[in-house]
Amino acid sequence: MASITNRRNGDGSTSWDALVRVVGYPATGKSFRTKRAAELWAAQTEARAKGGTLASARGMTLAQLIDEALPRLLNPTMAAFAYWREQLGDVRLSKLEAAPHLIALHLDRLLGANCYGYGHKTTKARKPATVRNYAIELSRLFSFAIKELRVMETNPCARVTKPRASTNVVRFLSDHERAALLQACKASDSPDLYPFVMFSLTTGCRKNEAATLEWAQCDLRRRWAIFPRTKNGDSRGVPLTTAVCALLAARKRESARVFPVDITQAWHTAIARAKIVDFRFHDLRHSCGSALVQNGANLAEVATLLGHKGLAMTLRYSHISNAGTSRLVDRVMGDIA
Repeated sequence: MASITNRRNGDGSTSWDALVRVVGYPATGKSFRTKRAAELWAAQTEARAKGGTLASARGMTLAQLIDEALPRLLNPTMAAFAYWREQLGDVRLSKLEAAPHLIALHLDRLLGANCYGYGHKTTKARKPATVRNYAIELSRLFSFAIKELRVMETNPCARVTKPRASTNVVRFLSDHERAALLQACKASDSPDLYPFVMFSLTTGCRKNEAATLEWAQCDLRRRWAIFPRTKNGDSRGVPLTTAVCALLAARKRESARVFPVDITQAWHTAIARAKIVDFRFHDLRHSCGSALVQNGANLAEVATLLGHKGLAMTLRYSHISNAGTSRLVDRVMGDIA
């Protein structure tokens, strides 16, 4: 990877410094009088190093690639990379490029199929949506290795079939379940649980967005919070209800984060006490979207609040309320008899 910076010299002239970093080689730099000369040298140096880099990386294993790339990937799914490290961590990248069926075997095993391929280790079956995400994360890792690290030439996941995206109806809280859950959260031994759940339910944020939220990103006077870096890489602002602002105002600011305590165990206890089944924390996000649609919000408004880049993800809520289509049919077809 090359970077070009300009520098003012003591005599008033300008120099351009080119720095080339290539995995497996020490950083190389050189100064030029013109930017064009610096860019040309950097491009040539990078091109010459590419072949050597690919050759030196033939012995690189998947575990080594994960160590190198993970800190630089945006919002990685840690469970996915922990699985691939455990199952295929000692396999060379060159072998995975030549034998993508090794990845396919592990995807089948995750789905519960009776497959015992290379390096089998005991594992439990996952849901198709989870397996699909594991495959997507691995593909993302390989793409990074190709484009940024230049230690691979092809993406093995391109030749592997991923499970289809789930078409199941989203799980959301009924009015009775919501009341029972909030009551259980209030009665929890964790004083952080109820504010955390209320914040997540009313903003539709992801769990990690709430967990990493800082006080500097909250404006209780304007009733607004900002997530500077979301799952899709964009920042997003969300309005806060009066009740949530009151809960946040009552909290002690002992840390830069609004919610510095892990509430996972307290959450599972509350779910059990509320006698709610088949409900994950992420389903609070679905409950928010569903409640908005049920109360008249259109899909574009829901997509904006939840941070969906397009309407494809938001269409899962379209079945919840048929009020809009009913009015359309009445207006257009109502006079036909």
